[in-house]
Amino acid sequence: MQVACLLIRNYPYRVEVRRCPELRDSPVLIVLADGSRRTVLDHSPGMTGVAPGMPLQQALSRCKDTLLREADCAKYEDEFERVMDALGRRSPVVELTGLGCAYIGLDGLAPMYGGDSQVVAAILGTVPGGFEPRLGVARGKFPAYMAALMARPGCSLEAREPVEEFLAGAGVDLLPVPWPVVQRLHGFGLHSFGDIAAVGIGPLQAQFGPQGRRMWELSRGYDPAPLVPRSHRETVTASLTFPVPTVSLEAIVTATDSLLMRLFGLASIRGRLARVCEMTGQVLHGPLWKRRITFQKPVGDRAHAHYVVRHALGNRPPPGPLKDLRLTLSALTGEAGRQESLIREVHRRERLHQAIAQLKASLGSNPIYQVREVEPWSRIPERRQALVTYEP
Repeated sequence: MQVACLLIRNYPYRVEVRRCPELRDSPVLIVLADGSRRTVLDHSPGMTGVAPGMPLQQALSRCKDTLLREADCAKYEDEFERVMDALGRRSPVVELTGLGCAYIGLDGLAPMYGGDSQVVAAILGTVPGGFEPRLGVARGKFPAYMAALMARPGCSLEAREPVEEFLAGAGVDLLPVPWPVVQRLHGFGLHSFGDIAAVGIGPLQAQFGPQGRRMWELSRGYDPAPLVPRSHRETVTASLTFPVPTVSLEAIVTATDSLLMRLFGLASIRGRLARVCEMTGQVLHGPLWKRRITFQKPVGDRAHAHYVVRHALGNRPPPGPLKDLRLTLSALTGEAGRQESLIREVHRRERLHQAIAQLKASLGSNPIYQVREVEPWSRIPERRQALVTYEP
């Protein structure tokens, strides 16, 4: 399986630089606040002594005269979501692994694009300017990621065979394992992938268990993990820009009504219902504002949707003046009408199915489980029954 890894290093920092170009020539720390705890989310390229996840006070003690920038996670996710959508138009198999990193399945793409170089150019072309993406290509996700780390900005690099030799000089700090495990590896004198591969699988398993086997396989370039394609989400979107940033709830509600009228007038949604409405707007001198509204019942007309959205905005308005507004309807269904049953049990089952579909749309996954018998004759109580996801 040929895999490409698209990597944008220091992705949050690059989003902030695109927003404020004057940050480009200054040392910057992107700060993530979690209650009273403040940690480093990202930093300027080239800064030494700091790393993501480090407490802010510790980072400031190592890097003085540094600009601080509050993390705008909603903005980062929104920007990368567009990149993922563009990648999905290049390849049918795209896996999101984190902000600034994605895996793309390459099998069968070369004949479509006219060669491997055209495929690479098409993938790199999905990323807007200023992000300096890197592309690594290999037979496996982890070696593709390592190749992307070694690639030059804006270029691609293929992990040459044998992959074990290609990875031999990489430091063990790049392994996807907890930091205490990395420290133990250094304590054993294992500082590179080549050192781990030379030790052999036996001693590593004796010290680290299954994790040791995993580290030995990765150090040799073997990664059997399959690509998990990003699920396709059918949506319709409309947006507008206010003449001047507005905090007037009446103006925002009127803009929402206009956007809903535009969305429900589209031919692609005519006769269909939507379960979710997502509102996004850029706050003046503030972070990106996002609001997700799940309709109690799927809606198929502007008036009903506007009634729900208006009340939701009244209960929790935007935190500041909005420069623009974007509405997205998702979880689209084809339930134009439904024949109700006179049989009570069937009616109850239909309502249960509707409730589960609503929870899936709201939470993103099915939170309903049921107990099923597996081995009722077993003497071990835990083996008699199992808790499984309920699928209607």
